[in-house]
Amino acid sequence: MFAAGSAGAIQTGAFTSVSAQRDVEVAVASDESALLRLAPCSGSPNRGYVTGTDDGQLSLALSSDNPTDEGGEGVNPDATTVINDVFEICNQGTQPVGVWLNIDPVQNGNGDDAISLYQDGDQSLPIVGQDNAVCLGVGDCVCIGIVTRTQGIDADTNLLNKVAGDSEMVVNADADVSCSPPLSGEPRRLDTGTADWKVTELPSEVSPPSGESLSYDARVVNPPSAWDTSNTAEWVDPFGDGGLQGDPVGDYAYELDFEVVAGSRELVIEAYGADNPVEFFLDGTSIGGFPGEEAYDPLRSDIPNQTVLGGNHTLRAEVENQDQGSPTGLLVAAKFE
Repeated sequence: MFAAGSAGAIQTGAFTSVSAQRDVEVAVASDESALLRLAPCSGSPNRGYVTGTDDGQLSLALSSDNPTDEGGEGVNPDATTVINDVFEICNQGTQPVGVWLNIDPVQNGNGDDAISLYQDGDQSLPIVGQDNAVCLGVGDCVCIGIVTRTQGIDADTNLLNKVAGDSEMVVNADADVSCSPPLSGEPRRLDTGTADWKVTELPSEVSPPSGESLSYDARVVNPPSAWDTSNTAEWVDPFGDGGLQGDPVGDYAYELDFEVVAGSRELVIEAYGADNPVEFFLDGTSIGGFPGEEAYDPLRSDIPNQTVLGGNHTLRAEVENQDQGSPTGLLVAAKFE
């Protein structure tokens, strides 16, 4: 229904059409200068496998086509070849994006992909396929490594099929795609021995090591042979001796402060160990642990995944050393998904 109104109610915002001329400039930049930078991985000894930057378009040449001869005649036959940090992808735009690659590798004689691509020197972090998209905040970069598996493949075979016209690799970036860390300031793994775990509590009769005050870095140690180990995390203890001299009875606490930049992440504690009872806390709330005397033989993996929202957080482990003269230590293998 249309209703008549007073003249004072008529607004000037309605119009039938407007035509306004404005200047618009869209330039084609080289890969190194574009919104999504593609370039040799900075500082890597393997950056020589990247070619074409003089022409503005990145190519990878692990073959005799490499003008610098970095590629030799190609990778070895019947071999697995690992080359870390070959080229980098950087977000030079104005908003975070999820980045992933598409390739179509040939299959080797074992039925495996003849080539795969991964992030930052860690083969457990693939970057092929949208499900493996990595988050890049503004100004963030990720280095890409290459694994080739040539078992049962004839010499002079190209290990990649075409995926888009003449392209053998497609680089994708999308601000709306779901992706995994890193974002700026955000770690991927929270392992003891690599992340900045701190000793924040000792038995009352124990002083911090000379020159230290609480909190201070937990010491990486060679654990007693009875303690199972992890492929990613290392054992730490307050004093750096693996407890081999005997540690006082009482409570020891280890903490890791970390930040989730945006959205939410799943914190996965893959394995943990302690010489005595241990309990874990996320931001002051208990998330599980092991009340028995031996949480190290074998390592345990019974803590539920935790959803962690954007912001600053603290993961804490409290270890109770129950026997005078026994060792004390902590191992945590954890990651974000």
